[in-house]
This record gives sequence, structure tokens and C-alpha cells, in this order.
Amino acid sequence: MKCPQCESDQVRKNGRPNGHQRYLCKACRKHFFERLSPQSFSRKCTETLLSEAIPKGIAPATTTESGGISILLLDAENLKLKVNTEQFLAGLCDYPLQVKIAFANWKNPSIGKLDAELYDRGYELIHVPGGANSADGKMIAFGAAILYRYRDVRQVFVCSSDGLLNHLCNQLQNQGLTVFRVRRQNSVLSVENPRTGDSHHYSCEREMKIPSFEELANQVAELLKAEHKSIDERIARFSSVAELFQERRTVAFNSTTGPAAALSESAQNEFTPVLEASLATVAVNQNVAEQNLREIIPGLNSNAIESLDVFKTILVEIIEAAKIELKEDAIPVTKIKKDFLAKYQTQADLVVKNFLGKNSSLIKYLQSESGVFEVKLIGQEHQVAIAKKSST
Repeated sequence: MKCPQCESDQVRKNGRPNGHQRYLCKACRKHFFERLSPQSFSRKCTETLLSEAIPKGIAPATTTESGGISILLLDAENLKLKVNTEQFLAGLCDYPLQVKIAFANWKNPSIGKLDAELYDRGYELIHVPGGANSADGKMIAFGAAILYRYRDVRQVFVCSSDGLLNHLCNQLQNQGLTVFRVRRQNSVLSVENPRTGDSHHYSCEREMKIPSFEELANQVAELLKAEHKSIDERIARFSSVAELFQERRTVAFNSTTGPAAALSESAQNEFTPVLEASLATVAVNQNVAEQNLREIIPGLNSNAIESLDVFKTILVEIIEAAKIELKEDAIPVTKIKKDFLAKYQTQADLVVKNFLGKNSSLIKYLQSESGVFEVKLIGQEHQVAIAKKSST
């Protein structure tokens, strides 16, 4: 078979709309349909074809058992979709994604072999002339009449980052179709339903869906919880070994000069430092895991601190409790920070920065509240006491 335009024999199949085989010429990039043979025009042949088709019934090409289909319209010059990305989009729709159409100037050298790749993935390729927004214009014209071509369409993906396609989205929604607006910014693909406001995000680099903040926070909490449990189990095992070791040391040998006693003493001298170092290492790892939890999600428990007045009351309570614990009137600022972190799982300095700006700190805040707190520098350490109320 040869191309009727340039008579090149480098042609390939390119879709079968309405039951007619369409071809694409690799040389001139023109589309054409298979020429009918003279036999197909004969009356006898026509009657035979009709007699075969009428009893069976001719169903629309887009009919599905679910009662609808989804269609993907792609501006191939503006947006590139990989196979995994396409599968992610297919998982968002309620109807099978049966029709995929890509628009581009396929003669453009920047396209490369994208046409062959999309064709192999089942796309119908529509060629547009060169020029700015040519693909957008053709995509809008084609999409506005999509119900005339595919009567069973229920959902449409409009894949392009160009703002011109907003007109097409509005037109499709006015026709009662569900529209998914697909855009890409950097490495993040965003899918939005303009009617409901729902949005989904996909990482093109990692090729996976980006969870919501709540889902990510839950995953972090679960991982840290599992790590904390693992550390506790290791500490318990080490503690059990340590207890057995201590009990073993109390065992008295009948012979104090025999080889067993010498071996026991040697084992004690070698094993004791190793055991103590191991226990210390596990304890440090536990503290590191807890510290990581505080750094990763520092604001989860600080949401209860709604104002500086609430924060001030909390600091007064911490100082009063520390005074009873230390039996001192002035409390080191490091002690206040430590107690605040243990109770609220966030840094006191971060709370101050949230209210007063990045240049603020806990010490500066305490110094500014001279009517409530009395800050003194003793040596190289700041200490805080509750300011005494002047008698009137």
C-alpha cells in the first residue's frame, strides 16, 4: 500500500474510526483511509455485507457494559504522560478509559519518536499545523463536539497546562460531563475536578501518588512508633542479659584457683564494658528517635497554644513546678526548655518564633515580660524567676 499524497510505501496503521482502517504516512505525516476495491462497489457485495450486518445488529463503538466510558485528551506538545502516570489517571475515573487522543504537530523535530510511542500505547494521533496554540485550538474544537463522536462518554481528562483549555473544561461541564483538569508544575502532576474541588497529586520523579498531609503524618507516626517499639524490645533483651550476667557473677566456684574461676574473672572483665556500652548505645538511639519525632512534627501538639497569654501561663506553671522540684527560686532556662519539650513535644523557641517572628527567642520573650519574669545572667547561664509584685 502506498500513500496517495507522496506515494511512499512507508505507512502504518493509525486507528480504525467507524470501522474504517486509517493509515499514517511516515514520510509526509498525512493520514488516509484504505481505498475500497472495485468489488466493494458492486451491488451483490453491498447486499451481502448488509445481510450479514443487519441480523447481528450494529452497536455503537463506544458502548460498554458499565454504561459509559472515559476519554483522555492530551496536548502532547505541552505535557508528557508516562505509562504509570496514565495508569494513575485511569484509577481516578469511574468508567473505563477507552479512548485516548493526542494532539500535536508531529512534524516538529522536538517531538522525536513520541508519536510512535503514543501510537503503540493505543492513542489516536491528530496532526495540527505549526504555530502557537495550534494544538490547543484543535483540542478545544474537537472536545467541544465530543458527545457527537462518543455518545457514551461520561468523564474527560483534559491534559494540558495551558490556560486556554479552561474554556474547553467549562464547555464540557455545561454538557453534563465530569472533567478532570490535568496540569504539571515542575515534577508534580495535579489532577483537579473543577466541579467538586477535589484534587489529587502525583510525583513524576517517584512515579507514585503524593499522599495528603494527614496521611503523611500518620505514616511518620506509625514508622516512629514501630521504631520505638523495636528499641524497647532491644532494651528489654539487653536488660535481661545484663541481669543474667549479674546473677552469673554471684555464683561462687568451689575452687578459687582452678581454671573455671580464672575464666569467669576474665569473662567479667571483658564482657562488662561491652554490655554497658551496648546498653548506653541503645538508650542513646531511643533518645535520638524521640528527638526525631519532635523535629519532624513539631507543631502537632503545639496547636493547643493559641496565644502568647496561654504560652505565658504555661511558662509560669513550668517555673512553679521546677521551683518545687529544685527547691530554688531561679530556674535555668535550659530546664524550662527541657520541661516544655517533654510536655508539649515542641521547642519553646519555635512557639515564640511563630508568634513574634524568626528573630525572636524564648530568652528575649522572657526579658520583654519583665512584669512577670525576672531574668538574670549567672555566669554563662540565664536563670528565670517569677517577678515579685511590688506592694502598693
